[in-house]
Amino acid sequence: MTIVKVSAGACGFVTRVRAERQANRCVRIQLESDCESVADLDFVLDEMGPFSIKDIMSAKIAGNRIFQAAWETLPHSGCPLVSAIIKAAEVELGLNVPRTVTIEFDTDEDRLKEDQDLFG
Repeated sequence: MTIVKVSAGACGFVTRVRAERQANRCVRIQLESDCESVADLDFVLDEMGPFSIKDIMSAKIAGNRIFQAAWETLPHSGCPLVSAIIKAAEVELGLNVPRTVTIEFDTDEDRLKEDQDLFG
């Protein structure tokens, strides 16, 4: 079983993602969170699963069943949970390695000025 903890940011919600390998190289996803929208997503994913390698590795968001379920249930498109679900499933299926992923905001004023000059 692969477990990932996601601290979503400004909303303050923390979600635990559990990816558990099933027969035929499929994975079942379970979510645990105080967020009601994530609870809805957990229900939908449970009804849809387990997910195959094709479901997990779909390169196009429009063809990815997990992204589609999230699109229907999560109110915020910037929620990092969907990527975490995909990463956990990849690791559980042996398609990726367990490495921490971060999003950090650079609030250094001098650096922000340099970036603004560089990117216009």
